[in-house]
Amino acid sequence: MTVEEMSREEIESFLCDVNAGVLSLTDGAETYAIPESFGYDGDALYFQFVYTEESHKMKVVETTDIATLTAFTETPTKSVIVRGDLEMIPEAENSCATSALTRNATPPLLNVYPKTPSENLSFKFYRLNIATMSGRKFGESVVSPLEGLPDRGRKHLENALDASDPSEKDNHIRQVLQAYSSFPE
Repeated sequence: MTVEEMSREEIESFLCDVNAGVLSLTDGAETYAIPESFGYDGDALYFQFVYTEESHKMKVVETTDIATLTAFTETPTKSVIVRGDLEMIPEAENSCATSALTRNATPPLLNVYPKTPSENLSFKFYRLNIATMSGRKFGESVVSPLEGLPDRGRKHLENALDASDPSEKDNHIRQVLQAYSSFPE
């Protein structure tokens, strides 16, 4: 598998397309990671936190100096890590947050507090001011290590992997080595 660093433009495009990730916070002793939808405006990430008075999340938010968001996709395999300080947005700037969230966030379609009436929930906007961001994309190997190996040889290797008996594994591997003395370089 190949691994490549993503360019700044690729990272920004990814953050606009992927609307959720895992936000990692800390209270200084333990890490607290939560799935969160986010908005991205080119400069910062925006979140709308829903919480109750006894919210563990909000207690940890208050003690977090540097937060980390990890966003990823499986197909194609890509990941972006964004780090920076997390701050509550003053009410005068709520329109910046709602604008970014409207562009690419996905609000949760379920009540994360099913036993709590909605009138007992609070909402606050937060901004992650980006200090660093990095991304990687993963691709297929340029040359498969089995490329050029006939089907019979592949079958012996597959049988070796499936075998639980060590002597049977050894037998299949010896069959391949004896029959095919040179592999592609």
